[in-house]
Amino acid sequence: METADGAVHLRQLPRSSDNRQDAPEYTRHDSSSESPPLHDEELPSYSEARSTGQILGRGHSTLLHRSAWVSVFTIIYVGLVLYAWAMTVILSIRPLKDKTWAYSFETSRSNYYYEADFDQERKIYRSMRTIQTFIQVVTLPWISTVCASAAVIYAQNQKDPMGLRLRQVTTLADRRWMDFSLYPALMYGKWRQYGSTLLATAIFIWVFGLIIFPIQSVFLSSQSVKVRTLTQQSASIYDFSPARSLYSSHNTGKDVLRVRNALNKANGDIYQPNLWSNNSGVQFLTLNDLSSQTYYSQVPSGFNTGLIRQFAPRVNSTATYETIRASDFPVDCSSRPGAFYADYSSSYSPRTHSTSSYSWGVTACMPANMTKSPWQMARNRQDFSEVLYLNMTQEEYRSGNYQYLFQVTVNTTAGFFELPNYMNKGVPGPLLDQDPVELCDQHCLSQLNTFYSGSYYRRDGVTVEGTLKAASLDPFSTDRKGPLLSAALASFGPGSFIDTFIATAAALEADDKVTGDVSSNLRYACVANPPLTNLMGSSPLECVSVGIDIDGNWYPVGSEIARWISLFQKDAKSIPKAFTSAAFLANQEFLSSQRGKWSIAHDLGADMNLPSISPAGTIVVTVLMALYLLPLLALSLYAGLSHRWTERLDSFVMLRFGAFAGDKVFPLLIGRKSDKVDELDEMSGVVRDVATYPGDEVIKIGRLGFGEGSKLREGRRSKHSRQLPMLFHD
Repeated sequence: METADGAVHLRQLPRSSDNRQDAPEYTRHDSSSESPPLHDEELPSYSEARSTGQILGRGHSTLLHRSAWVSVFTIIYVGLVLYAWAMTVILSIRPLKDKTWAYSFETSRSNYYYEADFDQERKIYRSMRTIQTFIQVVTLPWISTVCASAAVIYAQNQKDPMGLRLRQVTTLADRRWMDFSLYPALMYGKWRQYGSTLLATAIFIWVFGLIIFPIQSVFLSSQSVKVRTLTQQSASIYDFSPARSLYSSHNTGKDVLRVRNALNKANGDIYQPNLWSNNSGVQFLTLNDLSSQTYYSQVPSGFNTGLIRQFAPRVNSTATYETIRASDFPVDCSSRPGAFYADYSSSYSPRTHSTSSYSWGVTACMPANMTKSPWQMARNRQDFSEVLYLNMTQEEYRSGNYQYLFQVTVNTTAGFFELPNYMNKGVPGPLLDQDPVELCDQHCLSQLNTFYSGSYYRRDGVTVEGTLKAASLDPFSTDRKGPLLSAALASFGPGSFIDTFIATAAALEADDKVTGDVSSNLRYACVANPPLTNLMGSSPLECVSVGIDIDGNWYPVGSEIARWISLFQKDAKSIPKAFTSAAFLANQEFLSSQRGKWSIAHDLGADMNLPSISPAGTIVVTVLMALYLLPLLALSLYAGLSHRWTERLDSFVMLRFGAFAGDKVFPLLIGRKSDKVDELDEMSGVVRDVATYPGDEVIKIGRLGFGEGSKLREGRRSKHSRQLPMLFHD
């Protein structure tokens, strides 16, 4: 009440008779009977807003209307959500114009190279991220807006006048589906007091809208993906294919010269860029690392083809040896058809002891028909073996004779393997048994190159002089020699170290005939590189001079060859290592010395940020998204297509509800707990047309009110009423 000084005092609510501490005691009354009727021309205080239609003698009134904006914006919202999610799933799997982010040549013509353009996908990904951020911000507010708009229709379309109580209406008006304090009350048996179908629907939509994006973030992540750019052709290499031989008669011997040159320069500690290993990707391997797990390929070790599957030839040769008896050495090797045979021997004596005599001899034999190439002209896996027999002797003054007999076997395996790429995690593939063309899929690019040529230059004037007593030279002209034959010809054949060293040293001594001694400038000069032993032990013989000075005694050139021979006996266990290295160098010269018709292409791609989600995550998020989008869309259509008397169930509507109830029902008293107010459970919350119509009334104008009456209908005008003074103004 208002006191004399103008202050307003609120009265304390009296306690009810049933001992409820916080519940006010209200007096029920019938507002329609105790309040005088409102004159037709009298308007509520808010009528000064926008004017409504006026009918002569009938006062102000307006038609029920639709509010489609909720439906329109919900459709836009759902479209944005679906667009963002669909693009997320699609981009996590493939680009828009292809089946995979990797190369696919199924639809390309003749495997033409083309530059990929993913600008559209990049723009879509950026727009998708922006839309997802916007959606996460507006989801819960928009769900609340749709539910509040649908609550108006729900409150006016009840079949039973008491189908919706005022407390249930206030629960919807308070939007308590977002109030977690309501949930315990609903769980403990107060659903009949607060609950309604619309409240259950709103809670369902709001809960799934609340959890969908946190759950989505659990399954969804970002990944950096390599996407194709423009394929680059790296090189054309040798192809084990049925084709015309690259060799011709005038090219005879050049392959041996190349292998001999490689053996002269070889060192076990030098990095071999073309030496691959089965156990790893890129490694800095040397000839000391050769084993059954390593192999040679013309492609540099660790080369990665990126997004394309490519194959390359590989060769692995491994040597073994055993000491044999003289009876095991092949008989009549020099007379066997196609065999390689070379026999060297010499004797020498120190200058200071002319009566002393020393001698040495070397016999090399490959008894098989070496004029036939062991290589197969096919891309399938191929295996073959070669055998070399060595008989090395030394006869020393007063020390006796020494003879060393060895059998050296080199097993060679060749074929194709898959180069490292992004699909095989950058690991080189195993040796293939079949033609790689048969294994190609849509990620392969054809490697057949129609450009194919090769040229060799002959070595004229090959001389066989000096210590070579007998030789079978037929294998010298063999096309596509095996690695052991090439190494044997380079080490023991015409023009080799053992064949030419004595003549070279003699030429250097020719200017010293008077003194019979070697010039001091030449005595210790490096004249030749002996083969194989520079690849054997920890102290290899990498260079020899024209003689040896031992304790003041000068031993001529023959002694250097004898020292070279003795290393095979002293470090025999290193013979396999030496011949494995020689075979590797021979394979390298064989494959790399010619142009091939097998091309290698690569595309390392460009980095692109893309979404990443598993199939299980896609299913879970899609189901959860449907559980809140479909009800939300249906509720918005329900709200937008129905005729209504007000925009939404909000505080202004509840203010007019209070005006209807009046001060006698809900006086402005102190109150703490609205759940103790019984009137909210006893009064109807259904908005009806409570007007009565005379039979002769042409234009029927309804009156809005609670409880008994008829449902609001489209096309009927409603005017203000004392029962519910809430004339709609548009």
